Amino acid sequence: MKKSFNCKIMLLFRSLALLSLIMMSYSLRATPVSPTFEHIKSSGTLNIGYRQLDPFSYKDQDGKITGYTITVCNMIAEELRLTLGLKKLAIHYIPVIFSQRINALNSNKIDMDCSVNTDAPERKNSVSFSIDYYVANMRVISLRKNNIQTLNDLKGHAVSVPRGSKDLLEVNKVNREKHLNLSIVTSDTVQDAFDMMVQHRTAAILLDDILAYPMINRSPHPEGFTVSKEVVGEKMKYAIMMRKQDPLFVAFINKTLENIFESPVNTQMTNKWLGQKIAVKKMHNN
Repeated sequence: MKKSFNCKIMLLFRSLALLSLIMMSYSLRATPVSPTFEHIKSSGTLNIGYRQLDPFSYKDQDGKITGYTITVCNMIAEELRLTLGLKKLAIHYIPVIFSQRINALNSNKIDMDCSVNTDAPERKNSVSFSIDYYVANMRVISLRKNNIQTLNDLKGHAVSVPRGSKDLLEVNKVNREKHLNLSIVTSDTVQDAFDMMVQHRTAAILLDDILAYPMINRSPHPEGFTVSKEVVGEKMKYAIMMRKQDPLFVAFINKTLENIFESPVNTQMTNKWLGQKIAVKKMHNN
């Protein structure tokens, strides 16, 4: 099954490459130079930022960087290699926390961030986003014994949220609008924010549902958690984050993504990485 899946991905690489070579060979001559293309071609290296955020990007038990978004970005990397005429393209996966993403891009530490990045208007003056590849909802995650089912139940309590995230922007907005008087405790990583809730340092974590399920499933007692039916803030549209003012590179990424999304392989990748994370074992949603 794994071999068949890998073969299908390689066939998709080849078909995408033919289309991409035809389009990009003209585009690269006819449009302003892309600094990202230049850097990748001259260095023979693609630097990809990621975070430990199962099921989109994470280091598994064997030390391999994997996940849905990583698989998509590996396909993009192969497109880049073929389009730029490189015999080899080295891929370096660089851990980058939420609050350091923009600086990592603008300092050329990474060429694109292939972890969870929510397309936010507040960030578009600093970075560019691809078309979105997934839409999540932020919810209230808590221990069942806390009996917290809605935002109103959180009034006056402490909540944990990763700093530098869109979730934090939304929580601050909701806190002001609903006069919740929340004490907002931030952390460098999603796991740290989740652990604060588990360790009773906060009453809940406000987090995208798709990111909460793997952590709940890995806990000794998944049935001891609740995920609210109530959605907090706006929908979270996940996208690849890139440097600002490189429209040629952004257009290339978007076209490649469109081709991937239209292919049967994307359905298989979605089923493999995302479908199994939707239901939380032994847990009832409130």
